[in-house]
Amino acid sequence: MKQRISKSELSVGQPIPWDAYDQDGVLLLRRGETVPSQKAIDRLIDSGLFAHKEEPDAGRGHDAAIDEKSSTLQQIVDARRILASILAHSSESGDGFAPRMEKLVQAVRNASESHGAVSLASILLMQDADYRVRHPINVAILSHFLARELSLDDAAQQLIVAAALTMNLGMYEVQEKVDAIPGALNDKLMSMIRRHPELGVERLAKLGVTDEKWLALVRQHHECIDGSGYPAGLAGDATEMGAKIIGLADRFCAMVSVRGYRPPHKPNTAVRDLYLKHGQKIDPVVAATLIRLVGIYPLGTLVRLKTAEVAVVTGAGNGPDTPAVHAVISRGGAQLEVASHRKTHLADFAIEEVLTIDKLKIPIRMASIWGKDAKLA
Repeated sequence: MKQRISKSELSVGQPIPWDAYDQDGVLLLRRGETVPSQKAIDRLIDSGLFAHKEEPDAGRGHDAAIDEKSSTLQQIVDARRILASILAHSSESGDGFAPRMEKLVQAVRNASESHGAVSLASILLMQDADYRVRHPINVAILSHFLARELSLDDAAQQLIVAAALTMNLGMYEVQEKVDAIPGALNDKLMSMIRRHPELGVERLAKLGVTDEKWLALVRQHHECIDGSGYPAGLAGDATEMGAKIIGLADRFCAMVSVRGYRPPHKPNTAVRDLYLKHGQKIDPVVAATLIRLVGIYPLGTLVRLKTAEVAVVTGAGNGPDTPAVHAVISRGGAQLEVASHRKTHLADFAIEEVLTIDKLKIPIRMASIWGKDAKLA
């Protein structure tokens, strides 16, 4: 049966898993072809794009698409595509939902563990996909790292990643509308936002999720230690540690993300701003762990050097404010085929400005920095 393709099922530069047609049945894209830009995706979706999703590798068949032998970055991109399919079908029967999610959880964990730098940098550098899919994957990756840093056991890590991937299930259909509104939200949308943890739990239960811990983490991920959160206004230790982890990862990833009309925060100020605006709401142990994990310049932060080159933060340097970077765009604005290491503690290569990816006119090729670990198929 021909079904309409949603925006969340397409990503810039990624092969489409079906033959795609317009509403009159004219073939527009062959399976395996790519769409070059987000604008092109928007045009196709707005005009109506359809596929026979019962084909192999479509819909629920996407579960088999992640190959552990592929690069870390490709595994993350594939995880996004699979999550898009799962979320798009989340209003249907729950048959097979839980085991499919368990496979996806393990895939996200495998990707995170196979190359930590690529996984964390992808949060800042791979911002072309639908926010409804990109954001939970990012939060799952960061939450997984935080859980490991806090020495939580394997079962706890598994549940935290599962809850992060499904935390916004209760507002999936309205997320794009919310992100497109430039001003204050109306009462109806605000009510739905405040209810989305409970709505998500209800939907997960209908889909066959029975793990009370998983459901609790989704229900509590917007609670705050001062009792000002929602939906229950829990305070202090009444909130699960996993929910505190997801909640902080959610805030951080949202702040640094391209999101509808909202410009992203500069990564080097995001943690500071979290403290200034929400310090009394955040668990101090989890917050300290986040600071230790991401530092002043999180992996993937874009900077302009004194040389006028644009570089990407790739690791620790001589000090917390002089990270290791690799130049990816020349002073003339050309993309460098192979990134070049720069030592920012040297005056000639000092960091002059932190940038956000929405300000760049050309994409960042992560493979030019991390090689085969960031190569896309």
